[in-house]
Amino acid sequence: MKNLLYATDFSENSVPAFHFAMMLSERLKAKLHVLHVYDMKATFISTVSLTYGKREEVMYKEQLEKLEDFCKKNYGPELPDYLDLIVHEHGISSVGILDKVEALNADLILLGTKGSSLLKDLIMGSTASSLIKNSYIPVLAIPNEHQSKPIEKIVYATAFEEADILAVRRLVEFAKPFDAEIKLVHVSTKNEYAGEDQMAWFREMLEHKVAYKKISCDLRFSDDVFNTLYNYFKEEDASIIAMLERESPGLFKGIWHQDTVKRMKLQLDRPLLSFHKNNLMEK
Repeated sequence: MKNLLYATDFSENSVPAFHFAMMLSERLKAKLHVLHVYDMKATFISTVSLTYGKREEVMYKEQLEKLEDFCKKNYGPELPDYLDLIVHEHGISSVGILDKVEALNADLILLGTKGSSLLKDLIMGSTASSLIKNSYIPVLAIPNEHQSKPIEKIVYATAFEEADILAVRRLVEFAKPFDAEIKLVHVSTKNEYAGEDQMAWFREMLEHKVAYKKISCDLRFSDDVFNTLYNYFKEEDASIIAMLERESPGLFKGIWHQDTVKRMKLQLDRPLLSFHKNNLMEK
């Protein structure tokens, strides 16, 4: 990973994500593009007598100064050379972010989440949700109370699909610089055929296609998939929880169904890394 893109709206919710982005950029020795997307129609309320071109110029300068102030406030007066400050005008934040993903050839999007219920925010259609659905690169959402620290363990919920292998390959890019552990978990229900056989097949595929020694697999048997996964995440105390977004009403096709999502009240206090299946397969 050479180019990381962190997006901020200057809110307190975005500060933990900024710290995490700085930590990750330093460890990966990657360029960190710090982006603020603004809507000129919504933010420009003074000096309306100026020409449109002049208003654009004034607003651009004003927003860039705010972005620099935000970074210095949360890092220090001397910003590092690997930091690149960018402001971009667009009426829809997620679309503006994706504009810059393509222009910068970014490898990862980082952003904060509003409120403490991360999965609820994603389901309810936040900027993070829109990015996960439409971005062809991974999205890392950081809860607003997260304290940044080196990555020690990544937990990934697998459905034993080809796309999961591709996602694990990308996880190695996060894990390797930290010498972190990757744990894959699958919850097998009574309606699922031969969970143990599927796990054996999946492990064999991993050995052939993913070159990283610190990967292990866990299989749990339960019809209460949601609570089993939730308890597993708590037990493992993961630095990052990773998932594959699929084209289904719930977050995991065959794992988390729509009725489960509706009653979801999971409070995650750690980063959530999301890949979208379709974009992952296409890439």
